[in-house]
Amino acid sequence: MSEKPFFTGPFASMCEAFVEQKRATGADYSQQAILLRMFDNFCKDYEIQDYTITKEVALAWCRKRPNEADATRHGRVGEMQRFAQYLCRQGYPSYVLPVPPTRGAQHVPYIFTVDELRRIFEQLDSLKPTELSPNRHLTMPLLFRMLYGCGLRISEALNLLKSDVNLQDGVLHIRHGKNGRERFVPMSATLAEECEKYALAVHKDTTDLTPFFYAKGGTPYSASSIGKFFRGILWDVGIPYRGSQLGPRVHDLRHTFCCHNIQKWAEAGLPVHSNLLILSRYIGHTSISATQYYLRLTAQAFPHIRDICEKNLGGMYAPFAIEIEEAYNG
Repeated sequence: MSEKPFFTGPFASMCEAFVEQKRATGADYSQQAILLRMFDNFCKDYEIQDYTITKEVALAWCRKRPNEADATRHGRVGEMQRFAQYLCRQGYPSYVLPVPPTRGAQHVPYIFTVDELRRIFEQLDSLKPTELSPNRHLTMPLLFRMLYGCGLRISEALNLLKSDVNLQDGVLHIRHGKNGRERFVPMSATLAEECEKYALAVHKDTTDLTPFFYAKGGTPYSASSIGKFFRGILWDVGIPYRGSQLGPRVHDLRHTFCCHNIQKWAEAGLPVHSNLLILSRYIGHTSISATQYYLRLTAQAFPHIRDICEKNLGGMYAPFAIEIEEAYNG
């Protein structure tokens, strides 16, 4: 018995080709494929010709539904946008929204100072084991150093298995990054040494499939529990938590990693823009446009960097449109 096709609407063959192309880059694309199938099914009520998304269809799909959250609407409309752009590249002119709908309130990135990081890590290093968390004095200092030192997303760090941390070469295997993409992340020699010490202390009798950072009983930590723990650390070191949209959040360590690297390149006279390509791949961005947002963020955090980059890049900070959503949430 043949398997029922996933796509059955007027764009079925193009949807299949689009998803196949995305997955060829290493993306899982499961959730996005579901949104695309919803759009394909939606189009069954319209007369679609030559694989073209008309303005009528696009605007109808964009209408906000009753009780629909902004983030939900943003996700389904964004997927149609990407598909429309793909169709245009394939020679099927389609309507692309000039301004995609916003996804509601955005988090404002918080860039930690070097002194704030020092205080945070000193507090982490002073942790004592507890009955509920017998390894927290070992786990938390390393986890947060890895988040900042490698610019990882919290989900990427918590999803690491013992076998994903190559202690010999000092490389992390990120199997499930954003959108299911995998990549390899080299660590500094110092961080690799800390990982080796940690593994000797907590992974003597564990299997390769054990989470590298595990709670009592060998279970993985949740991102929410780490976020709550981090807010406690911030309180202890006198860094105020300003709310869900202002943070600081755990994810701001990733933002800080990017900005601090750009700061170092600029001050050392290194080519910032070409190094952004390396940074973009290192942190798992799908396009350099998302990483370019950190140029502006770095200039805001370190005003003297603006002058350096203006001189080297010729007006890089003049007003220009940048897709910032992946940088905010990436």
